[in-house]
This record gives sequence, structure tokens and C-alpha cells, in this order.
Amino acid sequence: MLFLTIILLIATTLLGFVFFALFRWAVKDGQFEDPEEAKYVIFREDDDHLPTVVHGGKK
Repeated sequence: MLFLTIILLIATTLLGFVFFALFRWAVKDGQFEDPEEAKYVIFREDDDHLPTVVHGGKK
């Protein structure tokens, strides 16, 4: 039982470090700089990034 507890503590600690490193990477990359930006993305006129809409099974 003690062996299982030690394994779980190590795994939890490693997983915590992984998620902390990913969070730090996201902050450094600028993912959280403008949280209000996401709701305005749909109003952009970028035709390059729009998916092709299929109507009635025909392209």
C-alpha cells in the first residue's frame, strides 16, 4: 500500500509540473494577453481561413 501511495504522489507531482510548464508557456506565448479578442474573431473578413460551406450535398 505504501508503494502505491509513493507512485501516486510522484505521478501527481510530475503531472502538476507538466501542467504548470504548459501554463507558463501559454503566458509567455501571449495566449492570455487579450481575453476579449476571442469574441470579435467571428467578425473578421479573412476569407483565407473560412471553411468551405456545402449546401445540399453539392460543392
